Parts: sequence; C-alpha cells; structure tokens
Amino acid sequence: MKLSDTIKVMDKFRSKPSITQTILAILHEIGRGTIESFFPHPYSHLFCNHKKQHSFKPAIKRLRDGGLIAKDNSNIFYLTEKGEKEAFLAFVNAEVLSYRADRDRPRWDGKWRFIFFDIPEKKKAYREYLRTLIKLVGFKEFQKSVWIYPYKIPSFLLDLLQYENILPYTRFVTVANIDRDEDLKKIFSLS
Repeated sequence: MKLSDTIKVMDKFRSKPSITQTILAILHEIGRGTIESFFPHPYSHLFCNHKKQHSFKPAIKRLRDGGLIAKDNSNIFYLTEKGEKEAFLAFVNAEVLSYRADRDRPRWDGKWRFIFFDIPEKKKAYREYLRTLIKLVGFKEFQKSVWIYPYKIPSFLLDLLQYENILPYTRFVTVANIDRDEDLKKIFSLS
C-alpha cells in the first residue's frame, strides 16, 4: 500500500471503528484467533458495544471475501498479506481512540513533550501523514514543524513512525519547564 493509500485509509479511521475494523485491529494485536477470542478483547467492548457473536459473522465474511483475513483448518482466523497494512492502521486507530477514552482527565506530570520534524520536500506526503497522526493523538502546533503535547508519548505513535520509516526525520524532546506557559496550559485545559 502506498503512503497516499495509507492516508486515505486513515481518513476513514477517524471515528469509532466498525466491527470489521475492530476485528482487523484485534487480529493485528493477537495474531491469530477464533471468533470467541474477539470478545474478551477490550476493543470489542469499547467499539462494538458488547455485540453478540452472530454480529461478528457477517463482518468476518466481508473480510474473508475481501481477502483481508483467512481461516485455517482449525477455524482459526489470521491476517492475509493484503490485510496486514489495513489491520495495522485499524490497530493504530483503535489505540488512538482507546487512548483518548482513557484520558478523560489524565494527570499531567508537569512536563511538556515536543516533536520536531524535518521531512525532505520530496517526501512531502509523509509530512502531511505525520501532521494528521499527531493531531489525532492530541498534539498542538507550537511553531512550524514543532508540535507540543503535555502527556507521555503513546508507544503506538513511535511504532507507527518506525513502521512508515518517518522516525529518522523526527525528534522527541521532554522538558520540565517552559517559561510563560500559561497559554499552553490553557490550550490543553490544564489550568
């Protein structure tokens, strides 16, 4: 999948995942599983409102028909090569949304996290992709190509930057003190 395709897929993942996206995210995380293994997973509870097993069957059929998942002789489902990328993006979306849900009122540790990036012009699409991703997490633009965030950097963000080979163009910095940070505290509703 090209980066432009990845961005298009990310655009549809900005809201609550569908059952098919939830199944893909779960399979990305657990690797292989039966229908029964989907239900104890937190994504099923967070995104599928405790739907019954029969609700998952049509979604699984759509994923199999689309060539995204397959089933072995033991009735264990797994991702196909075609499904790997979309499953990874579904996983990232699920992580972003569950991260936000868990952060209703996070405790700020008094530190600021910055991401600096300098992505070459020939990789302009990667810049847009990175901006989209860090906005989804909750970063705010501090200056051009410098974004700020008051909470710990979620590990899935680093994983995604590594996966898309964007990490070499980025730097994360954590600082304990910024003078005159009242405006920043206000932006993040910390005061």
